[in-house]
Amino acid sequence: MTRNTTPGQKLLPFADALVEDWMTLSDEEVFAETRADGFDPEVVAAELRAHIEGLVAESGKLRLARARAGLAEARADRAASNLFHLPISRKQEILAQFAANDGRLRDRMTMAARKGEGASEREIDDILRDLRDLGAIDDQGNPR
Repeated sequence: MTRNTTPGQKLLPFADALVEDWMTLSDEEVFAETRADGFDPEVVAAELRAHIEGLVAESGKLRLARARAGLAEARADRAASNLFHLPISRKQEILAQFAANDGRLRDRMTMAARKGEGASEREIDDILRDLRDLGAIDDQGNPR
């Protein structure tokens, strides 16, 4: 069976050998080669540095845009869901119903109550979101 290779793939061994050759050169030899090719090493280094900094900045902007999109999606999810507009007492009631059937959750809630650290509304919302996403409750908090 033969493998189809692209022209670029055929050049990879050559490129690897070229990089290995350049890696064995001293700084002075690299500068001399660069000058022999008609380039100023300082200018080449500055251009390369600027190019890399631009790529890093572009990558950072892309990551920031993705994070903002995720945050906007989470906020929209929270705003659109009736579950999160329920009174805190109803949210606690829904959670208590699940705790009654889940020994680990019941133990954790009992321990938090003993310490006087009931779950915050945000923590309750997170648990309810997980239950909704898992399909255990609907958007009104009713069991499925």
